[in-house]
Amino acid sequence: MSSITSTICNRWVNRLGLVHAHHHHDYIEKVSAIGPGKPSSKSITIYAVMILVGFGSFAYFAFVSDQPRIGWISYLHNLYFFTGLSAAGVVIAAILQVTNAMWGRPIKRFAEATGSFLPFAIGGLILFWIGADTIYEWIQYPPHGGNKEFWLTKPFMFVRVIGGLLLLTWLGKYFTNHSLRPDLGLAHEHNSAWPLPAHWRGIEEERARSQGRQSLIAPFYCLAFAVVCSLLAYDLIMSLDYRWFSTMFGGWNFTTNILLGFGFLYYLTHFISKRFDLDLYMSRPLYHDIGKLAFGFTVVWGYLFFAQYLVIWYGNLSFEAGYLLTRFEGLPWKYFSYVAFAMVFLLPFILGLSKQRKMSFATYAPVATISIMGVWIERFVLIAPAAWYFDHEKMAFMPGVSNLVIADVLTFIGFLGLFLWVYTAYLFKRPLMVISDPRLDLGINRH
Repeated sequence: MSSITSTICNRWVNRLGLVHAHHHHDYIEKVSAIGPGKPSSKSITIYAVMILVGFGSFAYFAFVSDQPRIGWISYLHNLYFFTGLSAAGVVIAAILQVTNAMWGRPIKRFAEATGSFLPFAIGGLILFWIGADTIYEWIQYPPHGGNKEFWLTKPFMFVRVIGGLLLLTWLGKYFTNHSLRPDLGLAHEHNSAWPLPAHWRGIEEERARSQGRQSLIAPFYCLAFAVVCSLLAYDLIMSLDYRWFSTMFGGWNFTTNILLGFGFLYYLTHFISKRFDLDLYMSRPLYHDIGKLAFGFTVVWGYLFFAQYLVIWYGNLSFEAGYLLTRFEGLPWKYFSYVAFAMVFLLPFILGLSKQRKMSFATYAPVATISIMGVWIERFVLIAPAAWYFDHEKMAFMPGVSNLVIADVLTFIGFLGLFLWVYTAYLFKRPLMVISDPRLDLGINRH
C-alpha cells in the first residue's frame, strides 16, 4: 500500500513540476559555450524598421503636422512606459540579491539587462525639452501659491528628472557590473572567446567580492528606484494637471513599474531560454514564482487604486474629484479607463488565481499580455486627458483623439524596437546566466 501511495505521489510531483527529473550540473559549460555574439541580421532589420516607423511617425506629428501635441503626448507616454520597465528589471534583480532568493537566480541576468535602456531614457528626456512647452500648461502660465511657482519651473524640473535618472543609471550599472565580472571570468575559463576582466583575482576571490558589492549596493538601488520613479510620476505626469495632487501617486506608479517588470520577465524567460536552449534550467515552479509575483503586484495595483479613490470619495474632496470624473465620466476617456481597469486588475486577478495556469507559458502568456498592455493603456489615461486640447467655451475635449491613438501605437512600436535592440545587444555580449553565483545551483535544482 505504501509503495502504491509513493508511486502516486511521485507521479503528481513530477506532473506539477515540483522537482527536476535530473540534477543539472552542466549549466556553466553550456552557458560558457554559447560565447559572445550579436543579434541576427534579420532581428536587427526588424528592430530598425520598427524604429523608423515609430520615430518617423512621432517626428511627423511633432514637427510637421498642425497638431504637435499629438506627437509629444505619444512620445511622453511611451518614454515614461519604457523608462519604468527598464528601471524595474534592475530592481527585481536587486530584490533577489537583498532577499538572498534562490528561486530567481536563473533569470537574474534577464532582469539586469533591462537597465541597458536607461541611458537612452536620459537621452529621451533631453529631447523632450523641445516639446515640454507644448503640453505643460504651467510652463506658459506659471502657477502662483503653494510654492508651486518655485517647484514647477522648466529648468528645475528637467534637472530633477534627469539627475534622478543619472543616479539610478549609475547605481544600476555599478550593481550589474559587479554581477557580471565573475561570470565573465568563469566563462573565460571554459571558453576563451569570453574576455577576461582586467586585474582578475581568481574565481573564489572575485565571487566573494562580487556578492559583497552587490549586497551593499542593491538596497540603495531599491531606495533610489522608489524615490526616482515617484519623482518622475509627480513631475512628468501629475504636473500635467498641476491643480490636482495625490500623495499616493508616486507609490502607485513605482509599484506598477514592478508589475510591468514581472510581466515582461515572464516573456523574456521563455523566449531567451528557448532561443539559447536553456529551458532545461527554467523549471515550471520558476514560471509559477514569476506569475505569483505578477499576481501579487496586480493586487497591490488594485489596492492602491482603491485607496486613492476611497480618500477622495469618503473625504468628499471636490477639488480632487474632477481628476476622476474626467477619466471615468468624460468622453472619450472613460472607455480607456474601464478597459485599463479590466486589463490591469480585473482579468489578471481572475485568470491569475489558477496555479496551473501560471506554471505554463502557453496558458499564462495571454494573462501577462493583458496585464502589460493594460499598464500601457493606464499610462495613456494618466497622461492624455491632462494634455489634450480642451475647448473651454464648449466645456468639452476637442476631437482628434483617434489620431492621437494611432500616433501613440506607432510611437510605441518605435520605442519597443529600440528597447529590444538595446536589450538583445546587451544580453548577447554577456553570459546569459549568473554562472558564478553561489545560489544558482539551488535555483536550478529545486527540491
